[in-house]
Amino acid sequence: MMDSQDPIKAIDESNLTSKHYRWTTLSAMGDFLDAGSIVAGAASVSVWSSYFHLSPLLLGIIASLSPNAFAAGIGALIAGPLGDKYGRKAIYMYDLIFYAIGALIITFSINYFMLVLGYIIVGLTVGIDVPTSWSLIAEYAPRKNRGRLMSFTNLFWYIGPIVILLIGIATTPLGVVSFRVLFGLLAIVSIVTWLLRRGLIESPRWAAVKGKEEIVKKVLDELGENVSVKTSKSESKAKWSDMFKYWKGLAFMIPIYIFWGIPAGTFGFFLPFFIEDIGAKSPITGDLVQIAWFVTAIIGVVAVYMQLSDKVNRKVLYAIGSAICAIGFALPIGLPFKILWVALFNVFLFGFGHGMALWPQTRVWSVELFPTEIRNTAQGFIWAWMRISLGIWSLFVLDIINAIGYSAVAAIATSFFIMNIILGLLIGPSSQGKSLEEVIKEFYGGKVPASPPVSK
Repeated sequence: MMDSQDPIKAIDESNLTSKHYRWTTLSAMGDFLDAGSIVAGAASVSVWSSYFHLSPLLLGIIASLSPNAFAAGIGALIAGPLGDKYGRKAIYMYDLIFYAIGALIITFSINYFMLVLGYIIVGLTVGIDVPTSWSLIAEYAPRKNRGRLMSFTNLFWYIGPIVILLIGIATTPLGVVSFRVLFGLLAIVSIVTWLLRRGLIESPRWAAVKGKEEIVKKVLDELGENVSVKTSKSESKAKWSDMFKYWKGLAFMIPIYIFWGIPAGTFGFFLPFFIEDIGAKSPITGDLVQIAWFVTAIIGVVAVYMQLSDKVNRKVLYAIGSAICAIGFALPIGLPFKILWVALFNVFLFGFGHGMALWPQTRVWSVELFPTEIRNTAQGFIWAWMRISLGIWSLFVLDIINAIGYSAVAAIATSFFIMNIILGLLIGPSSQGKSLEEVIKEFYGGKVPASPPVSK
């Protein structure tokens, strides 16, 4: 039995169980729906272009307002403080209903404006859901398995697009009906996920901060931990501005998110367009190349990050993943992307590098560097910076390629990943095996509170 006066320690020291995996799977479905909506749009670009008579500018606007960019960023800004005030599970009570509404509007779109409206709604709900999911997972994960459980969010982010792309390929002969099938499926998945989430737990750390002993006790009971619970509610109410006390974490996380997010978001939405533009005879070719990108990322997550992230120095793992991504983009700076092996080299190395460490470790650090009472607020703020930056970039990326070529995109991505290496090694914490509170204390040198008192 653990210390009866320290329920959070009991959660941190608990054994990894099937309960953890079930909770994580339901939470990670937000990432499935996020990436699925992005790639469903990417797979539908050719159909939308011809059916709705879209110019490159209108396509750029769709990309910038999509779940990949502005809309998701705004949703994250809205939901962050709400999740800290009312709880992580409270966000889950409604957000996926609105996702389904947005996906259905796209499904039945008969003009460009319906398409944009639906995509904005989907994007807002993705921004509301995904950062909240990460906070929840981090707050119930055992300290020695936090990296492993958090990496499920990456795994589902990659699985979603593969499912959508395979269905997209199968429905290609249906023409304009294809995108309707894709978004109709996403609407169904969101409703099913919403129903299953009714039984999901609330964050025990958030509950402890709020003095909600019954919620903490419920989590401990489900984990088989026979611990008596006594918590004390924090006397001070967290404000939005409180996250700026943790400016070092913001100054570290926002740049590394943007440096990863712009290349990844570009691939996520525009890769089929790039492949088609270099001479692929069928849109299916672009879809297959994108599937290969996601498969290599899954290999990186499962074979490397899941196995090592809680055991080895995360800074080193992160730097290696970033270096592999940089090498993948360095080659097409000097050699034409239209050469097949150059394109595949770029795709495979970027996939494996960001799957093995770059993307999952970015997520882990983002939940570790802020205390429970403002964790969701900080997640939303950081995530918004990345998605809004990507939205601005998406407005111009096709014009950049038309004017300069893909080598310009490759050069920017390479420089970004080099910056990731530098920042990760210089500032990133070696957080493996430590509690969230220990990571915060060490990162800030004890100069800011790790969390309010949770027990007496």
